[in-house]
Amino acid sequence: MPLTPELAETLAQHRCRPAGDEVLAPPSPENAPRVVPLPSLAVLKAEGPDAATLLHNLLTNDIRALPVGEARWAALLTPKGRVSALMLLWREAQDRFLLALEAALAEPLRVALLRYRLRSKVEFLLEEGLFAFARLQPDRIEPPLVPPTLERLDAGHALHLAPGLGLEFLPAETAPARFEALLAAGHVPGGTADWRLALVRHGLPWLLPENREAFLLQWLNLDLLGAVSFTKGCYPGQEIVARTHYLGRLKRRMYRLGAREGEPPATGADCFSPAFGEQAAGHIVLAAPCPEGGFEALAVLQREAAETGEVRFGSPDGPRAAPLPLPYPLD
Repeated sequence: MPLTPELAETLAQHRCRPAGDEVLAPPSPENAPRVVPLPSLAVLKAEGPDAATLLHNLLTNDIRALPVGEARWAALLTPKGRVSALMLLWREAQDRFLLALEAALAEPLRVALLRYRLRSKVEFLLEEGLFAFARLQPDRIEPPLVPPTLERLDAGHALHLAPGLGLEFLPAETAPARFEALLAAGHVPGGTADWRLALVRHGLPWLLPENREAFLLQWLNLDLLGAVSFTKGCYPGQEIVARTHYLGRLKRRMYRLGAREGEPPATGADCFSPAFGEQAAGHIVLAAPCPEGGFEALAVLQREAAETGEVRFGSPDGPRAAPLPLPYPLD
């Protein structure tokens, strides 16, 4: 949700400022733990006696079997298997679920879910009173938690995505005090770029509007992150997901790339490789600048392109980057 005036004032006192739906932060020690305000995240609430059944029938994960107090990655797909929305979902109560995702995709997701509601007893509402922070430790890169773990806070919830990386969702009125408390505990203010760089280094995809309906689920490594059940019943795009799964070794996966100089490529930018000549070999999922210079990115690439050891952005002779290791195996 957008910054409240009170939180905006608190951030300004620490030299943080909004830039559209992002937050810019002052330079800070490279490995200091960071707290990052995230007005670009939104939370959608699904509540009602039929909430579990409807979400189970539409999303990629096994929602009916999800216990109260647990979280999962999940996605809504098009009938052709493309990822239309990617979310972190947790079951707050038997008939109440919260879905966290990029704010620009929250209303399209709500509208899409409403199209399937018919006579189901479930409401989909944007949680306008919640605000999100990321907490991250830049020098701690470990495999993601599969599934993510959920922690109940005095007011709100914490989602742990990996050791040293998590999200907090709090009532907006408590956000300024929480921000100050984390700074007093040794965190430094971080910006949206810090959050995105942490996602890149942990190999966690985050869907932005530019990439809506651009990728199959497995191309984003979501099967490796526990975002899909291969034993549940049908859902939109399920046939494509199953066929891709049982084909064996995928021709495309999501890779981590890095360059020691240059600006980060735009989300959705074409990637090129000598192995594919003038033909694009993939697309950027997410990119962020590095504090030491250069940038890192996640890109969906043809395996052959990743294995050449050289990827260029924008054109076959554009800026160059090299593959970097992910904290989990692809096979």
